[in-house]
Amino acid sequence: MATTVTTTVTQTMPPSTVTATETVTKTLVENHTIVETSTATVTATATRIVLVDALGRSIVLEKPAERIVTLAPSITEDVCSLGLCSRIVGLDSYSKTVEGVPSNATVVGGYWNPSPEKIAALHPDLVLACSGVPYQERMAPQLEQLGIRVFFLRCDRARDLNDIYWDLRAVATLLGRPEAADKVIEGMRERVARLEEALANMTRPSVALLVYLQKNGAWVAGGGTFQDTLVNLAGGTNVFHSLHGWQMVGYEEILSKNPDYIVVTGMSPADYNRTIALFESTPLKNARAFREGHVCVLYGEAANRLNRPSPGVVDAAYLLAHLLHPDKVEAPAGLAESYHCLGQSG
Repeated sequence: MATTVTTTVTQTMPPSTVTATETVTKTLVENHTIVETSTATVTATATRIVLVDALGRSIVLEKPAERIVTLAPSITEDVCSLGLCSRIVGLDSYSKTVEGVPSNATVVGGYWNPSPEKIAALHPDLVLACSGVPYQERMAPQLEQLGIRVFFLRCDRARDLNDIYWDLRAVATLLGRPEAADKVIEGMRERVARLEEALANMTRPSVALLVYLQKNGAWVAGGGTFQDTLVNLAGGTNVFHSLHGWQMVGYEEILSKNPDYIVVTGMSPADYNRTIALFESTPLKNARAFREGHVCVLYGEAANRLNRPSPGVVDAAYLLAHLLHPDKVEAPAGLAESYHCLGQSG
């Protein structure tokens, strides 16, 4: 919730003006955001925004940003969910397919290696970057030396829905539309509450979430990740909750956890065949989930919603819940062609 404190001060205006009374309204959003709305009696109203970003840096905007660059698809989805896609003038290559992105927005490079030169050429008011991406963090001082503001969101470091809500509020405030975030977050919370109600008192099957399956093991989502939260919301128990963040584990460790379900994310439908081939040719063929037909591969839009910390994660939670409790929860509309389970069509 936001709290507002209004104070009135008298200050001397710059030379060639007069001394005037100015009303300064400071709005504290959670505990990291201060929005100062300054109304001087002799001129007009101006808005100054001061926020502390995910790296602990204080960022100041003299007015809401109108030209922005987004450096992660989850950030782009945040902006578009707020109805502010039209302000994007530049984005990373993975964001180009996000619905609503302007066709003339310039790709400034990949998620891991955006080009500071391409960003600077767009003359943005603000760059929205992803904390935890080393190249983006190293690039920020270079852009700031050119007078370009860079704000780091929690982004892929999001641990739960509250961190995703924090990002949405920060973006909305920086763009001068804080009420837009309230609306999106309210809708997310309502859907989460309905899901929790549907799954109340249900048995919680164990789940291994493999975000990337390789020939010698898999990257899994552990505790402290937003995906761990999604498994819990979906009425499951993450067998790798004791690990921190995303970790590489071997096949034998997956087998030792003996999960009821194994969920794998890929990029295209071809990843389903690749996944099954890997299961059949490795020790994973002995997994109970494989024998019982409880291996599910998510790709395309379903994988995006599970792997991107943006409003789409609620759809991901519903899809996981459908996989674990098909008699209680329906799969979200639009995702039926984006997953496949052993012995099932999506």
